[in-house]
Amino acid sequence: MQRQFRIIATQKKTATVIDLSDFSERQVFFNRKLKPICGDYVALSKDQNDYRIDQILPRDTVFSRADRHGRRQHLAANVDQVLIIMAVSPEPTRDIINRYLVAAELNHIQPILVFNKIDLQSDYFINTAHNYRQLGYPVFMTSTQQIDTIKELQQSLQGKTSLLAGQSGVGKSSLSNLLFPALDLKTGDLAKKTGKGAHTTSVTQLYYDKSQAAFLIDSPGVWEYGLWHLTPIEIARGFREFQDFMGTCKFSNCSHSHEPDCAVIQAVADGKITAKRYQSFIRICESMHYWNPNNY
Repeated sequence: MQRQFRIIATQKKTATVIDLSDFSERQVFFNRKLKPICGDYVALSKDQNDYRIDQILPRDTVFSRADRHGRRQHLAANVDQVLIIMAVSPEPTRDIINRYLVAAELNHIQPILVFNKIDLQSDYFINTAHNYRQLGYPVFMTSTQQIDTIKELQQSLQGKTSLLAGQSGVGKSSLSNLLFPALDLKTGDLAKKTGKGAHTTSVTQLYYDKSQAAFLIDSPGVWEYGLWHLTPIEIARGFREFQDFMGTCKFSNCSHSHEPDCAVIQAVADGKITAKRYQSFIRICESMHYWNPNNY
């Protein structure tokens, strides 16, 4: 079925869609049994003057996070790449980059790391950026005060659907306004007491730039990104450098935390996996206790 209509944003009973034939927008209704999300391609029917969603077309990919019960909550569909935005201020919380990378890897979405606000401290992310480049991740160093740093990142968006994710206050909206010049998203300042950003984006919303043939999905900022309930084996699949050693441990259900003859633990000892990334893996596994302590 032809992909003609795409969800821009959803409300309780209605959604805003873009008609890809002429790029016009319209409000449509949907049955509560359907659960369309931003980025979905949908089939519509017309009933008198109202349009209604009849079908959600098969999704290529879905980007998710945990709800407050640890269940997987879908944020956006048909995403080609996720831009993980971090900044000098507010500085990233521990493990948040690796949490986003696990989500991207498990959802089969290309992650792109963007270290923003480098004008505040140009060398702040130098070592971090180098380490992630060594793992094969695309990395960009940007500043909205230095337009030249935005151009290369902008080229990577062309013809793609890109989702922006990151903590509140890292400059997602300011970056969006430069990446998609037709946008005029509201931007906010960091709170003076906490150093945290305000949530200037309240809903996940899709934008289209005809000149770049590109879609941009802006998601609400977070203070911490929560992964849904995952097993250690699933989390390990989200660590790219673990893959060469997966399946070679003594035990097929190895958690890579304490078992004898664990190939991952040996790789850490041999310097093939950095201790810093491995400790992050252990902390993420341990954080799953919060969702279901009886399983551990």
